Amino acid sequence: MGIEAMKAERDFLSKIKEMPDKVYLAQDNADQEGFAYFASEAYLSKPGTHKPSMKNKIRFTKKGDRLKLLKMMAGIMPKMMGGIKHGFHDVDNLLSDMAGQDWVPVKDGETGPDQDIWEKLKAYAWDKWQVKIGFTYMPSDLIFKGKGVLFPYTIVCIQEMEKSEIDKAPEIEAGKEVQRVYASLGIAVNDIANWLRNNYNIKCHANHPLGGLVNTTPLAAKAGLGWQGKNGLLITPEFGQRQRIAPIFVESKLFEYTDSHDHRWIENFCGSCGKCERSCPAQAIYPDKKINQDHVEGLGQTRTCIDREKCYKFFNQTLGCSVCVKVCPFSAGNGVYDKLKKSYEKRSSKLGA
Repeated sequence: MGIEAMKAERDFLSKIKEMPDKVYLAQDNADQEGFAYFASEAYLSKPGTHKPSMKNKIRFTKKGDRLKLLKMMAGIMPKMMGGIKHGFHDVDNLLSDMAGQDWVPVKDGETGPDQDIWEKLKAYAWDKWQVKIGFTYMPSDLIFKGKGVLFPYTIVCIQEMEKSEIDKAPEIEAGKEVQRVYASLGIAVNDIANWLRNNYNIKCHANHPLGGLVNTTPLAAKAGLGWQGKNGLLITPEFGQRQRIAPIFVESKLFEYTDSHDHRWIENFCGSCGKCERSCPAQAIYPDKKINQDHVEGLGQTRTCIDREKCYKFFNQTLGCSVCVKVCPFSAGNGVYDKLKKSYEKRSSKLGA
């Protein structure tokens, strides 16, 4: 993450930690997942670590791809870092208001749910940004260690990565698509949050998909958008694993929750598939998931699916690797989700008989 983007996040976290009774902070035993781990002392103090720097990206990229890498990052990085900064700076006035003595949070039942705004929001997000959304309450268990959010009510947003580009994984073109959608979704959620503020005076905070304050995969699963695959990434009916995820935190329960466990069958399907595990260039996907948190409200367990340090070195070298995303049967699109579900249910029925 760029220096200015990191500073924007640090400033935000410093301000909210001064008013712990008005915000939602990570628990003492919270996880340190996501990209934040690779900037932590716990990781950087280990010998032989692959530090997250542009110098290392260039160093470990194939010589023939280094010029492409530089051109790519010159085009994408300003958008990505700008999106992170804007997300935090857009709530500067809100933070000032919340720090005031007269701040009164909205209580459940005082506003919403508003189906009319929800339908308009879904249309705006899709028509302008091709972003699909869900809405849920975020358990504090999903906030990363040392971080926090203003509100627990969450619009969860996903945006597709193009199949034609992901199919080139692990070549740098697939990495470019990963980075493109990180940047695009970051811009999209900032715009959607501003649309909510400007049109409906809704207090909200958009958080960029890169880095982030919370664990978005289980959050998206809780919101009914999909389910966690064997490699830990979200699988959705629309895009398989070809998406990135970003949250927008809102002040109150403005909409009906979209929570659902309809996609939980994916768990068993992935257990008998294993394509991602066999195909991983870094051999980073665990044969069996490791329980991370035993009970998260409305979700159940959260699990760690990969050796993140093995994964990160290759991920960083290729700007996103994406081999596991490419080989996932769900990523084929074109209605494959329903076909796989029908086949799974038929097979399960025979085994049950």
